[in-house]
Order: sequence, then structure tokens, then C-alpha cells
Amino acid sequence: MSKTTIIAEPNKQEIIISRTFEAPCELVFQMWTDPAYIPEWWGPSFMTTTVESLDAKNGGMWRFIHRDPNGKEYAHRGVFHEVASPNRLIQTHELEFVPTVGLITVTFEEAGAGRTKMTETSLYPSVEIRDELLRSGLTEGMDELLDRFASLLDMHSQRSLP
Repeated sequence: MSKTTIIAEPNKQEIIISRTFEAPCELVFQMWTDPAYIPEWWGPSFMTTTVESLDAKNGGMWRFIHRDPNGKEYAHRGVFHEVASPNRLIQTHELEFVPTVGLITVTFEEAGAGRTKMTETSLYPSVEIRDELLRSGLTEGMDELLDRFASLLDMHSQRSLP
């Protein structure tokens, strides 16, 4: 299984996350943007994720809610600025209780027979905000999230076999 790479260069406002999946671009893009699959991989495993809305089209909005074991909710939302299936998404992301918005660009590239390299570039308003996100556990969270996504892709691929 491919591992996640996270790059956060000093004095830059961006975080670059990449990973290669053992699945074709079309399947990776579909499962990345289909509300039926989001609860299975998006967010920490100790929380449940509910998709309140996900309209993966230019100008479409999305909103997901995490609930921790005590019932506390954490809402995430954004707007899709570009949806170019199966190769690119540009969207905003914000936690509703944090007064900042990140601009997220995700690309999906063929990486050999049946493999896809996903690269997510997240741009934040300042280096300080980016660094605070890194201190809050973003690196560990993305590792877990993308491990769960890879497992879901593997399960889906196995079910699709004759």
C-alpha cells in the first residue's frame, strides 16, 4: 500500500498531500465525490460523518458533519469552484467554528496501469494558520483518512471483480 506524503515548506502558506492508489482515476474520482462513500472514509474513525449536502459541480456546495462519541458536532463546508471529472477539483474548505477558509486543489493523474496519483494542494490565508492546522493533528488525520480511503477502494475493486 502506498503511503501518504505531506509537504509543508517553511514560510509557505500551503500544504501538499499526495498518495498513489491502486485504482483507476475514474473510480478514485467517483468515490472521492460520491456522498454514499464519504461517511466510510472522510474524517477520523472515532467520529461518524454525515453528508448533509454534496453537489460536486461548478458552484455546488458541500457540508459534512462529524460527531464525536459524546455527540459534539464539527461541521465542515465549502464550495466547488471547478469540477473536471475525473482529473481535478478546486474547492474551498472551512470548519464552521474556525474563521478561515482554505482553497483546496485536488488532482487525480494516471500513475501506471490502473493506478492513480492524488495530489491535494491546500492554500491558507497565512503561514500561521497553516502551521496551526499542522499542530492540530492534520498530518496524522490525513494519514488515517487516506488509509481508510485506500481500503475502501480495495474493497470496491474486489467486489467489482467477476
